[in-house]
Amino acid sequence: MSVRVYDFRCEQGHVSEMFVDHSRLSMRCPTCNDTAWRQLAAPRAQLEPFTGSFPGAAAAWVKRREQRMAQERKHERDHGTTWIGQSKSDE
Repeated sequence: MSVRVYDFRCEQGHVSEMFVDHSRLSMRCPTCNDTAWRQLAAPRAQLEPFTGSFPGAAAAWVKRREQRMAQERKHERDHGTTWIGQSKSDE
């Protein structure tokens, strides 16, 4: 049995979210006890406003970039030359 969150709306206009089995199409409205039908809901995705990517992807890119720059600074400090490390795309 697959339980998910669905929106239900009754004839009175009450909307409620419920955890129910995916096959359930109706239930009793918790406000007025009328029949409430399952509604289509828009998917919720939050994108990063500047790049349009998902926040996790942008944060991961920034973290990888900072790590790589720290490696390059350490190499330059230790060896006096600029080191160009191999990225994952080069492997």
